[in-house]
Amino acid sequence: MKLSDISGGPKAGEILCALRDIEDGKAMEFSYQAGDDLREIFVHRMGDEIFAYENSCPHAYLPLNMKAGLFTEKSGKYFMCQNHGALFDIKSGDCLAGPCNGQGLTPIEIDLTDGNIIAR
Repeated sequence: MKLSDISGGPKAGEILCALRDIEDGKAMEFSYQAGDDLREIFVHRMGDEIFAYENSCPHAYLPLNMKAGLFTEKSGKYFMCQNHGALFDIKSGDCLAGPCNGQGLTPIEIDLTDGNIIAR
């Protein structure tokens, strides 16, 4: 999904934040309101790589995290839905274990250019 396609979201090419603004192994959350529709996404950093997804479990449609910026389980290897413990691959968003097995997180298209995270 392109951020620029979300009503009320950033325009293509708009800077969301700098990579340095996100602590390694953590995420930054963004919310976009358009009328009654609220879309929440998160951008997770792993070193110099970034991964962005809609903050919604495909099983229960609830936010994955219970704590701001923390989407992984204790080892930091997988995203974990804090509501029912489903585990997701960080790079692909695929559900690896739990009630949503076979489903996945909705990826958000972003770019990393000159140290900035940019909407597509």
